[in-house]
Amino acid sequence: MIPELEKLRSAGALSALDEHFAETLGRLTGEKRGEVLLAAGLASRRVGAGHVCLDLPRFVAEGSLLAEGSRLIEGSLLDEGGEPQWDPPTLEAWLEILSTSEMIESLDAGPSPDWPAALPSSAPLVLDSSGRLYLRRYWSDEKSLAQGLRARIAEGQGAAALDEAVLGEGLDRLFGEESAPGSDLQRRAAEGALRSRFFVISGGPGTGKTSTVIKILALLAEQALAQGEAPPRVQMVAPTGKAAAHLQGSVQRSLEALDCAEAVKAAVPIAASTIHRCLGRRGGTAHRFRHGADNPLELDVLLVDEASMVDLALMTRLVEALPAEARLILLGDRDQLASVEAGSVLGDIGRGPGGEPVDAPDSVVHLTRNYRFSSQGGLEELTRLINAGDAPGTLALLADEDRPEVRLVEPSPGGGWGEALSGAIRSGYAEFCEQTSPEGRMRALDGFRVLCAHRRGRGGVDALNAEAERLLGLGGSLDLAAANPPVRPIGIIRNDYELELYNGDVGIVCSDPEAPERGPRVFFLAPDGSARWYSPLSIGAAETVFATTVHKSQGSEFAEVAVVLPEEASPILSRELIYTAVSRARERVTLFSSAEVLSAAIGRRIERSSGLSEALWG
Repeated sequence: MIPELEKLRSAGALSALDEHFAETLGRLTGEKRGEVLLAAGLASRRVGAGHVCLDLPRFVAEGSLLAEGSRLIEGSLLDEGGEPQWDPPTLEAWLEILSTSEMIESLDAGPSPDWPAALPSSAPLVLDSSGRLYLRRYWSDEKSLAQGLRARIAEGQGAAALDEAVLGEGLDRLFGEESAPGSDLQRRAAEGALRSRFFVISGGPGTGKTSTVIKILALLAEQALAQGEAPPRVQMVAPTGKAAAHLQGSVQRSLEALDCAEAVKAAVPIAASTIHRCLGRRGGTAHRFRHGADNPLELDVLLVDEASMVDLALMTRLVEALPAEARLILLGDRDQLASVEAGSVLGDIGRGPGGEPVDAPDSVVHLTRNYRFSSQGGLEELTRLINAGDAPGTLALLADEDRPEVRLVEPSPGGGWGEALSGAIRSGYAEFCEQTSPEGRMRALDGFRVLCAHRRGRGGVDALNAEAERLLGLGGSLDLAAANPPVRPIGIIRNDYELELYNGDVGIVCSDPEAPERGPRVFFLAPDGSARWYSPLSIGAAETVFATTVHKSQGSEFAEVAVVLPEEASPILSRELIYTAVSRARERVTLFSSAEVLSAAIGRRIERSSGLSEALWG
């Protein structure tokens, strides 16, 4: 057992898995030096925390092992008496030691679009010239993705020839000849997407991302019809079933009001699917698919919504499966929470190596004008203040009695929120309880939702779902095998490809009004709005969803949300989490938190380590 690894695991800076991983690599390669094995353990730890790599220069410069709650300060491991037990080596010494290890492939060339996706070396770790240490799989994925995106960016005007007269007339008709400032960005995004094989449209909720992309699809169809060609084959995808259904519904509603010929409307697809279903999941792992570089997707345009939720590995597989001539359009909010798995792909594409927004109008446009909220509304101002990291301004806004649509409820001196939260749950779900049809109950669910930062604990999902069940008189916890389970909303927590139910899909346990003799059933809405009924016994993994995590809420929106934060600071709390939670609301948001915990969360920004931004933008 390596002393450094054991000490750091005991202090909470490494997990038992990280320690075991490093020791196993050491045995397989004959590497015994503590500095090398420590770096391997830390690289594993960083991947577990969502990073793509261990950025050693940043790691050493920050002087912290970034282990919340561990006995670490300024990079030193402390004993129970507070005395230093171990200090990491200097950056120069550490890099020198790592470069001589047979466990590590050390690269002396900088990022290049000509790099192959993988090197012939079998070394399990890769150290690049910027001092970033990768597990080989993540290095290979990052370079493959960068290579695929750079090839599309470099093509620039390499997309099919455009009829400029048809394009100009279409842009004027769909966006207006004298565009407003916000619409001008939408017009710029549409024109850029038609002229490029790769384009990113980023923006907060209500900034018109979906309406812009519908116009892009219409403009592409107009181009094809004007030139006597078949309309482009378009595939729309999203990370979850809920997000795919939301995208499909939005496209269908917006298409009906679009100012274009019926032939063009007919050429614009409205069906959307999950990314996994599009790629054709194969085998027992999450990232093995039927479609790939050797069996590309049969399409001309791929539109990916909620791209901030897509992790590095999945985005890499998606780009690898694209035909060389196909367009790729990403939609998302770069300021939202990143993917659950490793990587922050949309954030890396939308920001340069220094963290500043990318200025690449041929590839990236960030929409700013909000059409959902009033320009004087509290919700828009709240999201803006949170995004800016302005905790004092946020608290002042939440205390403003003239902005009742945004407010803060602090815990009582004895802890908890008492009747304030209980009352919000009862009133928020009153319509759900009053509705009698499954469709009505589903609509009511879009009116209110409790969002939590944590799954466990007094303010977590599990406790608040149990509290909601008690307050609403639903009896005990969810039991789909019961003879007559009470009516309640449930959420799928594991993909079921045979039933075509995906993680995040929401259904209602109830009876079928047209066939009550069949007993309890589970009702889901298909993306096209039709009803889908299942036996409760067929549902493999589900949970009650009166309360859900902020992560799970991505891709959804509700009229009102109640955001419940833990009563003490937590490493999961961040500016991105608060922004994501608040931006789920269309009309009203109540934050249940102390001012101190909320301020700390807004002041903590998540920056995931990777080399993708540098590889794309230099």
